[in-house]
Amino acid sequence: MTMQYICIVTSAFLRFLTIMGVKGLKMQKRKKNNAYRWFIAPGFILYTGLVMVPIICSIFYSFFKWSGIGPMEFVGFDNFKYLLFGERMAGIFFNALKNNFIYLLCVLIIITPIQIFTAYMFFVKIPFTKYIRTMIFAPYVLSTSIVGFFALLVFEGNIGILNEFISNTIGSQYTRAWLGDDRVMFPVFILIIIWQCASSGTMIFFADMQATPKEIIEAAIVDGCGEWSCFFRIILPGIRASMVTNITLSVIYAMTMFGLPYVLVGSSGGVNNRLDFIAMVFYRYAFGGTYYGTTDIGFGSAISVVMLIIIVVVWAITNQFLKKMKE
Repeated sequence: MTMQYICIVTSAFLRFLTIMGVKGLKMQKRKKNNAYRWFIAPGFILYTGLVMVPIICSIFYSFFKWSGIGPMEFVGFDNFKYLLFGERMAGIFFNALKNNFIYLLCVLIIITPIQIFTAYMFFVKIPFTKYIRTMIFAPYVLSTSIVGFFALLVFEGNIGILNEFISNTIGSQYTRAWLGDDRVMFPVFILIIIWQCASSGTMIFFADMQATPKEIIEAAIVDGCGEWSCFFRIILPGIRASMVTNITLSVIYAMTMFGLPYVLVGSSGGVNNRLDFIAMVFYRYAFGGTYYGTTDIGFGSAISVVMLIIIVVVWAITNQFLKKMKE
């Protein structure tokens, strides 16, 4: 009887240890599975504090008239109504929005193909590849103010190098104020953007092209494919991922354009607002006192909320297009 009792107790004790051991293993696994949260937490807190909180505050302030100091006056949707339907303001806003979209189309239709073509020239190793690559990449590391200064040295109407060259070669009657003529301001602006920013996308595409297996290209050449056939049939499909990345960044950059046009023509947007963009409208009316005569955080917040909605919509449409392109 005693022996039977000891066996029962021992069996129960072993079962208890087994159960506790299983629970301990489960807890250890759970701890291991939850360990990543401690690494994510700092980034999540920073993202919430630096991105989400300002967005929420902007939405809140957009319903008020407020200079940033003193009492806030609730105005409801008046800021949005004036921005989108105001007799004067609507024309300014939609003209700036049009310029943003024209610039985005120029990026997609002109600048991106130039970047891909230049990257392919580096891939096939044209003469002086390293030197040309360095010269193309150099403007990208310069600040926007320095790029704008160089552009003014070239395109300024009175002392610009371009007008000086034209005057000494074909005659002064062909000179013009390149940044003061609304017919040529935007094309000149696109040329400057190509000079400054083409290298960023070029390096992305070039890095992706280098990942293409050489065996595939050599096999295609053996089968009779020429240079351009290899490009369109092998290289171009192989850089779809980098195209997605570059186009996404281009959309964001195009819809938030501010620095370079501000340096070239100031916050007014140039002659007939030809180089006016939404971010510049935000700057003028939020901090320049153009609307109420004083700084108005509420109206500026309304502009930023509309900007955010437009960027999200454009990004969503672009993202759907890019998904189809991947397929």
